[in-house]
Amino acid sequence: MKDPNVEALKKRTRMDTVCLFVFAGVFAAFTIGKLLMHSAGAAVGNLFLCVIFLLAGLIFTDIRRHGKPFAKSVIRKLRILAVTVMCSGILSDFAESFARSKALSEPLELYLDDRFIISTALLGVIIGILSEIFVYGHALQDDMDQIA
Repeated sequence: MKDPNVEALKKRTRMDTVCLFVFAGVFAAFTIGKLLMHSAGAAVGNLFLCVIFLLAGLIFTDIRRHGKPFAKSVIRKLRILAVTVMCSGILSDFAESFARSKALSEPLELYLDDRFIISTALLGVIIGILSEIFVYGHALQDDMDQIA
């Protein structure tokens, strides 16, 4: 007999998964377009967005596959997502500055947007905290599975 909670979870996450993979594909196409237009700085930002949406889609795929949101694979992908989001702020600004210096044949000067870097770092920390909550949820779920 199928668990109705698992079936409801799979129905709720189906469209989310599809949308996230579509967004990942769109940003992959934007990345290729920016590379073809010789705009490496913007391409790096789009590449990070592609990876972020891809990881989010993979998280939803794992949730659908396992029928449980607290699987170890979900926790691992959440941690990777947290690090990716944190790195995206500084690395995309660095790539933009590097591309600008190469295009203008000038020495490298970093143009960093402090608000963007702080907001992406804070978002990464929040996702990291969420992954730790998922670790606790995984432990509780294991305890419940052993009792039942």
